[in-house]
Amino acid sequence: MPGDPGPPGEAPPQETPVLRDAAPWAEALLRFVQTYPGIHYRSLQRRLRMPPGTLDYHLRRMERLGYLESREVGGYRCLFPCKPLGAGSPAQEKDQILLALLRQRIPRAILLHLTYFGPASGAELSRSVEVSASHLLYYIERLERLGLVERFGEAGGNRKARVVAADRVRELLLSFPPLKESAPDRWLHLWETLRP
Repeated sequence: MPGDPGPPGEAPPQETPVLRDAAPWAEALLRFVQTYPGIHYRSLQRRLRMPPGTLDYHLRRMERLGYLESREVGGYRCLFPCKPLGAGSPAQEKDQILLALLRQRIPRAILLHLTYFGPASGAELSRSVEVSASHLLYYIERLERLGLVERFGEAGGNRKARVVAADRVRELLLSFPPLKESAPDRWLHLWETLRP
C-alpha cells in the first residue's frame, strides 16, 4: 500500500533526492562537476553560461543534498562530486588539491612538463611554460609547499625541480580529462600523448 512505512521497528525507506524539479541547470551542473572534478567556480559559471544567482542556488542545494562539495584551493573555490552518479567518480580527498591545480593553466603546465620531460631548471621551465621567472617561482614554491614538487641542487647554482609521486600525477591526468580551452593549449595536447 502506498505510504506504508513498513514493518514496525524498521525505518521507512529513504527517498533519493530528485534533481528533476531543477532541470536542466542542476543536471548539467552535476554532470559537469562529475566529469571535471576540481573545476573552479568562475570557470564553471563561464562554461555553463549560468547566471551567478542560479549557479549559487543550485550549488547550495546540491551541497546540502550531499551531491557536491566545495573547498578553497589556492584562492579558488573548487567543486567536487561526493557520489559517483552518472559520469565520473568522486576524487579522493588527498587528490582534490592536485586535481584543482591541474585545472589551472600554469600549475598544470609545470606538472605536465616535469612529469613528461623529467627534472628541469627554472630557466627551462620558464621558457617551456611561458611565464616570467618570478611568476614561475611563485607557482613552484606553492607546489613545493603542497608536497607535489621538490627542488634539489645548490642554492644559487643549477637548481632543478622535479615532481614528487609522478605516478600519482600521471594517474590523475589520465583518470580525469582536462577542460578544453578556447585557445590552443599545447599542454592539453601533451596530456593526450600520455594516454595509452
